[in-house]
Amino acid sequence: MAWSSWEMQAGDPATFAFKLAFLQNPHDNDRSSPEENASWGSFAIWAQGENLCSHFELGERIDACHWYMVPLIEWLIENWDPLLHEERLKLSNAGTTAAQAMAKSRMPPLTLKETDEFEWLDSWATWWRRHSIRASRQGGMFPDLYIRRYRDQVEISTGAESLPGIPEDHYFLAPDRSYFVCPQQVSEALFTVLRAAIQELRRRMPDSARFVTLETSVELLENSERRNSRMAWLAGYGESLSDYLAISRQVDDALASVEQDVRDSLISFRRSTALVIDGSSYAKLLYGAISPDTTLDDVVNLTRELVGNYVFNASEWLDRLLLELDDSEVSKLAPGEQGSRLGEQACEILGTDSNTRVDIRAILEDLGILITDLELSDPHLRAISVFGPNQRPHIYCNTGFTNLKGGHKEPVNRFTLAHELCHLLLDKELGDELAVASGPWAPAAIEQRANAFAAAFLMPTWVLRDQVAALTAPLDTPNSILRIARNLDVSASSLVDRLLNLGELTFDDRIRLRYLC
Repeated sequence: MAWSSWEMQAGDPATFAFKLAFLQNPHDNDRSSPEENASWGSFAIWAQGENLCSHFELGERIDACHWYMVPLIEWLIENWDPLLHEERLKLSNAGTTAAQAMAKSRMPPLTLKETDEFEWLDSWATWWRRHSIRASRQGGMFPDLYIRRYRDQVEISTGAESLPGIPEDHYFLAPDRSYFVCPQQVSEALFTVLRAAIQELRRRMPDSARFVTLETSVELLENSERRNSRMAWLAGYGESLSDYLAISRQVDDALASVEQDVRDSLISFRRSTALVIDGSSYAKLLYGAISPDTTLDDVVNLTRELVGNYVFNASEWLDRLLLELDDSEVSKLAPGEQGSRLGEQACEILGTDSNTRVDIRAILEDLGILITDLELSDPHLRAISVFGPNQRPHIYCNTGFTNLKGGHKEPVNRFTLAHELCHLLLDKELGDELAVASGPWAPAAIEQRANAFAAAFLMPTWVLRDQVAALTAPLDTPNSILRIARNLDVSASSLVDRLLNLGELTFDDRIRLRYLC
């Protein structure tokens, strides 16, 4: 049966837009399912002005992906909550985007036993099925595109993975991209198109049980009872709602005697809609979105700490942290290069005239940033930074943090504080409320930037230049490295890495000196 063409687009391509069309099937109803035959068409996704579905086929540019649309519609509805709320990767925070991380973690580590390899692959595939649009393709040429939550935004990222059986002259024009979009914009554009598309399918086949089920499912996306499920995904417990509810009850108990304004500032979501939870990083932190090793005691302790850190208005501290950094060009750089550039700028503004040790603790005190030691269960969690409209800037250092070389020596602590300063200065662009837990499960890009920032802040080039000039032995010797490290109160390994990045040491020097020092 031939149906007239239909199409619907919602959203703004300059930020996020979604378009879906039903077209005349050129394959003469070759699908076994009549519903799928009725849904032949195309789709396109735009993020910040770029069409992520644009591709070449046989030398011709095509601006949409053509295939049967019912599997895509079903996939979007079935995975709605994790798509818009789940940030934590299943296995490894191996890349700065979901597409990068999934490409890097596809193969199990060599150290895994054979039985553990199967578990790794199953876990990888489970996360892929929730977030990769190719999980819905069933034969079509779809982009290597992932959708997931990223702090208070939705990340749209693409990779460059080829499709089996697709000729080399078929390729997408926007590989290795990443964009961050307001969750409300994404949810509203997707929902508007999905609901209209299902209404059109119902018109085409009013007696189809599959389409009746789809119509019911899309309307349930606005059901308020999905809030707990969405919170569970935000908190990293999406597959175990019961674990989230257990923690939620403990948080509620800890907040039972707290004034309503304080309580709302920690666990409310001021910009949420019926389709998506949008907002507060504090609540994500309170409900356990730190790492897979977070315990109930950690959550309760953090809840109490954030209650004690509440202020009616944090604008006084916000003004102090608004440094006039020249970030007009650095946004185009890799995270590590961004951190290095901005770390030196911040040191020049905030540091002293001394050509030796940067007094990071005095700088933090002048900025009004509090420092508190807090024991948390995850030994790989360095620290937590919080700041926002009702939270004074505060660094919570994990006394249980285990560094491979020296544990809690002062150089490690100083690096941690400089790392957290970067979060407080630079990482509010993805949300009003800042709550970053610095560790293996923090967003890789902001951790890379913060590490480079800390190194540049504690070891700016003008200080290193004076230190090198005062040496009586070559720079690439253990004695020289240790002397400068002692003078600057930094670890030898951090100094070696910094000198490598500045081109003062070779990679071979780095390997040798890190071993000897």
